[in-house]
Amino acid sequence: MTVLAVAEHRRGDLRDVSFELISAGRELADEHGTDLAVAIIGGDVEGFAEELNREGVDTIYTVAEGEEFNHGVYAQAIEQLHAEIDPTALLMPNSVNGLDYAPAIAGSLGVPLVTDVIALEGGDVVGVTREQYGGKVETTYDIGAEQYALTIRPAEWPPAESSGE
Repeated sequence: MTVLAVAEHRRGDLRDVSFELISAGRELADEHGTDLAVAIIGGDVEGFAEELNREGVDTIYTVAEGEEFNHGVYAQAIEQLHAEIDPTALLMPNSVNGLDYAPAIAGSLGVPLVTDVIALEGGDVVGVTREQYGGKVETTYDIGAEQYALTIRPAEWPPAESSGE
């Protein structure tokens, strides 16, 4: 099993949340004792892959289809990657694009989805924290499922910075 993080780009540039997903994904992968894979879909996938090659990333998957976000392409690509690598956790950005495809992917795969995650606690049962009621309350949910999907709130994890191998 592995952790799969889906990077995001817009207008030719990787978004900061992509590097934050690497940090969150590495944290979760370490808790599960597994690998971290990152997927980049569309645009300059080779250039993006070089930028995403950070410490802690074990594998980078590229899908060279389209230039900008396309719901159908993302949904199909992620479903195929999920079938191929069978990840424990699927991490996506809590962004306009991420919230467009994340519920469709989770529904199609039949896995639970928790959005707007601000903290993770690993272990046999993964605890995910999100804010509710306009940030007045933090709630932690225990996920006991074998596979699950999360959207990660931007700016909650430090971006992965050092180069990988």
